[in-house]
Amino acid sequence: MHFTYVLPVLPAGPQAVSVLDAGHHLVGCLEYQVCHVCRIGYVANIAVASHCQGQGLGRHALHTAMAPCGGYAWSTSRQSSEGRRFFAAMEEETEVAFPARGVRCSHMRS
Repeated sequence: MHFTYVLPVLPAGPQAVSVLDAGHHLVGCLEYQVCHVCRIGYVANIAVASHCQGQGLGRHALHTAMAPCGGYAWSTSRQSSEGRRFFAAMEEETEVAFPARGVRCSHMRS
């Protein structure tokens, strides 16, 4: 698998980690925002193709997004039942809370 990144245009603008298979087809994507001023991260969406689920791709994408943001508070948009299970597992693994319906700071809304 290959992971590609979209860097934000604005300091706290939207970013993405895309997951590509060996044929460079999109099989997953994590859309998020980070504000380094307020030290918060917000996961807007995470999706992995059904035939690729259970391989740790979403986990790896989230770890990639979080890597430069040690000690930041994170939240998510509203979560599906699958999302609740995923984020509960990630909370246990990372010891970081991922509350649903999180708040974005003013820098993220600019």
